[in-house]
Amino acid sequence: MKAQKKALASDISTSVESKLAEIGEQSKKVKKMIQQSAKKLAAKLIKVTKKEEKKKLKAKKTKKAKPAAAIQ
Repeated sequence: MKAQKKALASDISTSVESKLAEIGEQSKKVKKMIQQSAKKLAAKLIKVTKKEEKKKLKAKKTKKAKPAAAIQ
C-alpha cells in the first residue's frame, strides 16, 4: 500500500507541477506544499477505492447467498 500511495502521490505532484510550470517557475515552498497535498490526496483516494472494493465484494456475496436461500 505504501508503494501504491507513493507512486500515486508522485504522479499527482508531477502533473500539478507541470501545469504550474507553464505559468512560471515555482518556489521551493510551493513545490513542497504541492507534494504534501498530493500525499494527502493519494491517501484519501486509496482509502475510498478500498471502501468501494469492499462494497462490491459484499454485494457479490449477498447476491450469491440469496439464490441459495431461495432454493431451500
